Amino acid sequence: MSESEIIKRCQQQDSKTQNLVYKTYAPKVFGTCKRYMKDRERAEEMVMNAFLTVFQKIGQFKSEGSFEGWILRIAVNCCLMELRKKTNFDAELKPDIIQLSVENTVTNELAERDIEKMLSILPEGARIVFNLYAVEGYKHAEIAEQLGISEGTSKSQLNYAKEKLKKTFFNTDSKINEL
Repeated sequence: MSESEIIKRCQQQDSKTQNLVYKTYAPKVFGTCKRYMKDRERAEEMVMNAFLTVFQKIGQFKSEGSFEGWILRIAVNCCLMELRKKTNFDAELKPDIIQLSVENTVTNELAERDIEKMLSILPEGARIVFNLYAVEGYKHAEIAEQLGISEGTSKSQLNYAKEKLKKTFFNTDSKINEL
C-alpha cells in the first residue's frame, strides 16, 4: 500500500490502516518522546497523544515532507506542550554558566541509548533545550518560540546542560567541548 493510500484511508478513519501506521511508527515516536519525558509512563502517554493528534489532523498533512517526519514533529510538539505546563526554565539555572560555542555534532558521536542515559541526569528544562538543539537540530529562536522562553534562556539552558554533561561524563579535553 502506498503512502498516499495509507493517508487517504486514515482520513477515512479506517482502523486497520490506523493500526498499521501506529505499529510502523510507534517505536520511533516512543524513542523521541522518551528523550523528552523523564519516565517511561509519561513517554507512553505522549505517544498516545501524538497518534491521537496524527489521526485527528491527518487531513492537514500536505505531503511536503516525509510522513514519518510529520508524525515525529507532532510527537515533539505534544511533549513540548506537556512540558511547557510544568517546567520553569529560569528557575533551573545557576548564575555562573560558562558560554561555549556550539555546533550540532552530538548525534554523530553518541548512540541513542547513550544519549538517553546522559540526558536523564539533566534537569527538565536543560534536557528539553539540549534535546531540541543538539538532537533535533532546532535553532535557539525556534526553541524560544516553541517553549515560550527567551533566546537567552535557551542558550543558558543549553550551556548548563553541556557543562553538567561534561562534568559528569567527560574530562575537560573531551568531545563535549566541540558541541
